[in-house]
Amino acid sequence: MSETPARRRRAPARGARPPALPTAAVVVLLLVALAALAAGVTPLLVCGVATAAVMVVGVLVHRQTNAWLWLLVAAVMATWGVGRLAQAHDVVVAQQVCDALCLVMAGVLVVVVMRWVARARRRPDLFDTVTVLVVVVLAVVQVAQLLGEERPVAALASVQVVITAFLGRLALSRRRLQPAWVTLLLGAVLMSTGGLAEPLAAGAGDLPALALGAGSLLFAVAALLPSSRSALVAEALVERAAGSKVVLAALPLVLAPAGLWAVDRQLGTGALPEALHIAVGTLSAATAVLRAFAATRRLEHQAEHDPLTDLRNRRGLARVHDQAEHPWALLLVDLDDFKDVNDSYGHDAGDQLLLVVRARLLEAVADDGVVARFGGDEFAVLVHPGREVAVAERVVAAMRASVVVDGAGGVSVRCTASVGVTPPVPGLGLSELLTRADVALYAAKGDGRDRARVYAPEQREAVVERLTLTSQVRQLLGGRSPAVGRLEMHYQPLVELRTGEVVGAEALVRWRHPEQGLLAPDAFLGHVATTGLDAELDAAVLAEVLEQMGRWRDQRRRVLPVSVNLTRSSLLDPALADRVADGLARAGVPGRQLRVEITEHEPLPDDDGLAATLQRLRGLGVEVHLDDYGTGYTSLDYLERFPVTLLKVDRSVVQALPGRSQVVAGLAALSRTMRLDVLAEGVETPEQRARLVELGVRYGQGWLFSRPLAAADYAAGVLGDPPPVPPVPPVPAPRLPLAAAPAGPATGRPDGDRTRAGMI
Repeated sequence: MSETPARRRRAPARGARPPALPTAAVVVLLLVALAALAAGVTPLLVCGVATAAVMVVGVLVHRQTNAWLWLLVAAVMATWGVGRLAQAHDVVVAQQVCDALCLVMAGVLVVVVMRWVARARRRPDLFDTVTVLVVVVLAVVQVAQLLGEERPVAALASVQVVITAFLGRLALSRRRLQPAWVTLLLGAVLMSTGGLAEPLAAGAGDLPALALGAGSLLFAVAALLPSSRSALVAEALVERAAGSKVVLAALPLVLAPAGLWAVDRQLGTGALPEALHIAVGTLSAATAVLRAFAATRRLEHQAEHDPLTDLRNRRGLARVHDQAEHPWALLLVDLDDFKDVNDSYGHDAGDQLLLVVRARLLEAVADDGVVARFGGDEFAVLVHPGREVAVAERVVAAMRASVVVDGAGGVSVRCTASVGVTPPVPGLGLSELLTRADVALYAAKGDGRDRARVYAPEQREAVVERLTLTSQVRQLLGGRSPAVGRLEMHYQPLVELRTGEVVGAEALVRWRHPEQGLLAPDAFLGHVATTGLDAELDAAVLAEVLEQMGRWRDQRRRVLPVSVNLTRSSLLDPALADRVADGLARAGVPGRQLRVEITEHEPLPDDDGLAATLQRLRGLGVEVHLDDYGTGYTSLDYLERFPVTLLKVDRSVVQALPGRSQVVAGLAALSRTMRLDVLAEGVETPEQRARLVELGVRYGQGWLFSRPLAAADYAAGVLGDPPPVPPVPPVPAPRLPLAAAPAGPATGRPDGDRTRAGMI
């Protein structure tokens, strides 16, 4: 993945030395702070101003996102330090103004952070809003007191209580916080604790001041950490803690009113209005209790709902089924070709398609049932009795409309659905309903997909047959059981139309079944595709073809190029080129003797990896042919993206001759322009052959020339007999006995090795 310019600018090169500016700045500020302390300047003033200066340096060096918030924190610290100076010299008005400004800026920070928490949750949070209101109201009340004549000690302590409770809730409700966030939280907790300890524990000595100073310095450290670049953004708070920890996070809010009461009781000033205790206590406690209740309900909701679509999952559907007073009918909905969308355009596009399917299902079902998603592209619908067939037909019709997938670059995707229907049966559990619906779904898939089928007992036999066939195909591809037979390759010659000369062959797979005899591709290829075994079949076919070509070469027969069809799954495998290269090397076959055919019937993604795979095959000498041309997807697009050398005109176009002569002539002209060869499939009559020659088509394939032939028949009829092995010339008897023969030279290769090398 390439980096953006901004990212490259911010990310230092590996091994590069860190910038010297932060270190130098910290050293200088530390020396200045020590000098100020030696001169008798108020320590907390030094901490506050030094922290503000270091934070400004951090902003200049790291260029943080939302740098204004870091500068706001720096301003709070500077103002706080000035307030401590005014406090040390009994300048009450200046202290009150500084403390009031600190409260206002701290309130702004709290509001911003709470809004980020709400954004991170991607939904409005009433309880966070209540907490923000509590902080704002308290800050306003305390500012009013600070600017008035009342004593501000209790006012400031009460704000510290609320802020400390807020910080505790934030720390407990998030997880995987960045180091800068953790450092900021620790600094804020220390400062809040020190601020509370000042009025509440008069005999604590210098501990409150130490806590305040340490907390302020932690702010400076946070600004210098590399993670500060992206710490103050909403995305840094996305990951929420586990449910039990979220409930625990309500505890600080519950303790906030008790803390306020303790502050007022300890100070004995009566500075806080009683109504404020009641209001804050009620709001905080209610917020905490409601938050805990909401967290529990959210956990229950997540346990029974799908995270992507927010539909009920299997557990949630079981609850609806078990609580009903009447028997339900059940629909099992499975999307056709959904795997192709995921493979072609990525899982984000697949998720977008699933959300569209969710909306269409809800609209089609309406008030007649309850929709659920079990995972992947499988949905289930509980339907009120008597409505199941009508709802199933509406679902199938709704799914037929194309969907424009933004994640696929605005490509229009058509993804139909097959539906299995189980009528209601009193006393039947959800598990058995699903089993029957699954059987009906198999029937819908077997009948051609894009349709609904109602469960019937005899369908179980068809399911058993399909499962048996699946098992046999797996054994067949694995070569583990002779009892299921073997794959057998047949070869149909490819000829030059004008001369009739054979120029190659297409390899076509057959299944030699022990009971049913030789099975044509239509008997099992469709099942192979629907069960996801097409890539395994491709690999088996490719290996057998290369081995057969190697045997012909060993027999010293004439070897002509052979074309092998590859399905979409094989083409998208990044290891395809390596496997082809290994197979060619093992068989001793040059790459120019192999052709791979890609078909238009399956959409191929606009993917750099696929184009690179095909280019690697061309680098091996393997030619790429485009099969079934004129009947499928974006043909011209394929010709531009892939290194195609030959177009195979689909048999449906050839069978329509002479009616589609202009189409064939256009394809021939296109091929000449792009320097491609053209081959016509399905040539069955001399008239078709003659017309194709007139239209400029060079090669042909079809029953007019030959049916597909077994390997032995193809070799005998097309490749010809191997040349006779020349007789070995007689070897004259040695003039000397073998024991008296002279020894070979002391150095160099022995004569025996030379002779053996000459025979190879």
